Amino acid sequence: MTEEVPKLGYLKRLFLDKKFFHYTWIGIVISLLNIFFLWLFIDIFLWPTVFSSALVVVGNFIFRYILMDLFKVVG
Repeated sequence: MTEEVPKLGYLKRLFLDKKFFHYTWIGIVISLLNIFFLWLFIDIFLWPTVFSSALVVVGNFIFRYILMDLFKVVG
């Protein structure tokens, strides 16, 4: 019962695929938006932390889905 080790060609195709590129930059954008909007809502607008965090997380969750659907990363 030995498992085959994935070929390097498969991994190379996997990470050089344009879907992976879109997945990566979308993740970076979402992370930066999280930081920016939390700073804006909590420190500048002085909104309560729990409310701000919930709003930012839900908003970014929806935005991430829209971007991934737009660039055909999922499905």
